[in-house]
Amino acid sequence: MEFPSQPDQRSVTILSFACLIAFASGCASPGPARPPSLHLPHVVTDLSATRTGNEVALRWTTPDKTTDGLNIQPPLTAEICRKLATQPATCTPVKHLPVHPGPSGATDALPSSLTADPATLLTYRVQIFNTNGHSAGLSNPAFAAGGAAPPPVEDVKITPIRDGAMVEWKPQSISSFIDLDRNLVQATAPKKPSTRQPRQLTVATPAEVHLQAGRQTADPGGTIDPTAQRGETYRYTAQRVRAVTLGGHALEIRSVPSPTITTLMRDTFPPAAPTGLAAVPGTASIDLSWEPNTEPDLAGYIVFRQPVASDGTLTAAPSRLTPTPIPAPAFSDLTATTGQTYSYRVVAIDSTGNQSPPSTDVRESRRSQ
Repeated sequence: MEFPSQPDQRSVTILSFACLIAFASGCASPGPARPPSLHLPHVVTDLSATRTGNEVALRWTTPDKTTDGLNIQPPLTAEICRKLATQPATCTPVKHLPVHPGPSGATDALPSSLTADPATLLTYRVQIFNTNGHSAGLSNPAFAAGGAAPPPVEDVKITPIRDGAMVEWKPQSISSFIDLDRNLVQATAPKKPSTRQPRQLTVATPAEVHLQAGRQTADPGGTIDPTAQRGETYRYTAQRVRAVTLGGHALEIRSVPSPTITTLMRDTFPPAAPTGLAAVPGTASIDLSWEPNTEPDLAGYIVFRQPVASDGTLTAAPSRLTPTPIPAPAFSDLTATTGQTYSYRVVAIDSTGNQSPPSTDVRESRRSQ
C-alpha cells in the first residue's frame, strides 16, 4: 500500500520563512488606503489692499505648502477678483499672474467708472491655482474704496528751523489730511578718518518718521517735524488722504505721492548769548564767570578783552584771550596789567562754528599788590 509522500524539509522551510515575512510586514492587517494628493495650494489668509491714485495695490503671501502639507510644485497662478457693492453676488476676475511661494503683489488699475464719485466699496479676493488649474478656494476679503482720489500735494518745501524742520505745501480746500513720510539718508563712508563719534539713532532720532497734518482741522499748508536733527540729510514725500467709511469699513483713498524732496539740515542757528557775566579782581588775575549755556551742540566759549580809557571809552579793538573755545563758564585773565581797566565780553560757539552774539560787557581792573 502506498502512502502520500511527506513534504520535504526544504519546502517547509521556504513556507515558514514566507509567513514570517508576511507577519513582520503587517500584511495581515493593512491600513486604509490614502487618496493621492491633489496638490492644492493652501488658501491665502493675509490679502490686503491699498488705494493710491487710480490704482489698488494688493499684497499677500503665496503659500509654500499644499492643503495636505506637501511642498508646492510650480508653476503657480494667482487669480484676483473684484466685487462691487452694487453687484454683491459676483467677484469678477480682473488679473491673472504667475507667482512663487512667499511675499507677492499685484496692482489693479481701476476703470474710470470706479475713479469718480460717489465712493463705493470694493472687495478683493485672490486664489492660487496649481499646475493643473485647481485651487483650494478664495482668500480672505480685502477692502478698498472706489471714487475720486484727492489731488497730489504740490509745492512741498522743507526749511531747517531751530526746533526741527518746517514742512510746507500748497493747501487745498477739500476734505482730506496730509501724510508725510521722512527717511534718513544714510551717510556714505567718510573721505577721511574722523575722530567724531557717529550719531546714534534713538527714539528722538528715528530713521523713518510718519507725520500727519490737517486731520482735525482744515489743510494748514504746513507742519513742523520736531525730530529732524541738524547735520542730517532727509528725504520727504507727502500724500493727501481722503477718509471714507463704506459698509462699516474705515478706508482711505490716497493721492499719488509728491516728488521726493531731499534736504540737508544745515545748522545755521547760533547759541544764545551768555548771561550773568561777572568779574572778580585780584592781585594776580581778573577772574570771570558766567551762566552756562544749555545748547546740546555747544563747543565752548570765547573771551574777548578791550582796554578802557579813564574817560570810559574803548581804546582798541577787542582781543581774543582764548585761542580755542574753553568748555567751562569761567576764565582767569593772567595777562591783565595792574591799574588798567578792561572791558570783557564772552561769546558761545557751537560744534558747527556758529557764534552767539556777545554777552553784555563787564569792566574791571587788576589790583596792585
